[in-house]
Amino acid sequence: MKKRRLYYKLFFIFLISTFVMSTIYRSYIYGNNINDYGLADIFPNIGAVITASFLFMAKAQYEEYKDELIVILGSVLGFIAYEFIQIKLPIGTFDWKDIIGTIIGGIITFLIHKFLMIKFDLKDKISKTNHDT
Repeated sequence: MKKRRLYYKLFFIFLISTFVMSTIYRSYIYGNNINDYGLADIFPNIGAVITASFLFMAKAQYEEYKDELIVILGSVLGFIAYEFIQIKLPIGTFDWKDIIGTIIGGIITFLIHKFLMIKFDLKDKISKTNHDT
């Protein structure tokens, strides 16, 4: 239960920060012609992967650490697939920067998840004891 609450908190934090970065920050950067090395372009994808991954991990209580890693990988692959699907869709545009942002988002999500597992010792004790017997 401790993990689920933490994942929901992270979901809301990254949901809000993704919204702020993709609206306020992005319009400010474009409006003032500031070079932020493409961060305004890729941040929505970075935030989307992080937000989706933590939402999926919060909604489904996984018993194994590897299952949560599969969620992160699934989010990354899903957003990359959507990027390629946009080639055929009448809305949206295909952009390599979005794929790069998606991969960076997956790496950041993995690092946050790994940090949480170590810092707060959130690995399920149940799955550890079931394998020992």
